[in-house]
Amino acid sequence: MQNLLLFMLMAFIFTGCTTTISPTMPTVEKSCINTERLNLYAFNHLEQVAVALREEKQNNKTFEISMFLLSKTVSEYSDIFKSSAQISNVARFIPIPYAGEVCSTTKLISKTALNLGQTANAFNQYKLSSNIFLDEFEKLNRKTATSAEISKLAVYGDTKLLSDARNLELSLQEISSTTATMASAMQSISDALETTNGYVIHMKNYVGMKNQVSTDEKGKVVKNRNSLITSLTQLNQKIGLLEKSGQVYRYNSAKARVFSELALELEK
Repeated sequence: MQNLLLFMLMAFIFTGCTTTISPTMPTVEKSCINTERLNLYAFNHLEQVAVALREEKQNNKTFEISMFLLSKTVSEYSDIFKSSAQISNVARFIPIPYAGEVCSTTKLISKTALNLGQTANAFNQYKLSSNIFLDEFEKLNRKTATSAEISKLAVYGDTKLLSDARNLELSLQEISSTTATMASAMQSISDALETTNGYVIHMKNYVGMKNQVSTDEKGKVVKNRNSLITSLTQLNQKIGLLEKSGQVYRYNSAKARVFSELALELEK
């Protein structure tokens, strides 16, 4: 995209504008655009990125709270299996798929916990790059910013900021996948605890589950499932917002980079 923009803008600038001096005089070619205007265009696109980042910062606190609650829910998910032999036994004969395989509950919990840690790192890195971009943008003056200063920030936005946003998005997608699996597993366990299906009764007897699970334990399963579903909804909303933000960063940073690099070329 950047190369295409560069080609189109170069053609536009260096073709020149035809100006007629008078009916009897020859036409005069002059440049359609100058360095100052290119820098202004670039600055305006960087400003769009800054606006999007400021809006996103307002939602980050809510996101951090939702990630904390998800971590707490995953811990409770683990505690349910550790504290209840009955529920643990039920989980033994209910397939819990993950990444195309039947995976044990312990592995699923460990995978999600690992993803949460990776996402925390990705989020902190993204916050850092966002803050750096905003700090550097605040130092720029619309009228006096040089081509080099604008180009430096445009390159940062088009590389580091965009990369960190994408890494966070991928981490959230991974957590969304495991969270959906956990919620599905809890739903299956909840159904199994209530069913009178002959196969399920047979499997309960096979694993030595002779006593009924208490109402309290069943309630914990349902509560955990609902918490996971709520977290999943919040995660997917954040992923959607990041996708939209990424489009804003990609489009505006790329254009700012092209305009500023053209300005640098004109200054040579």
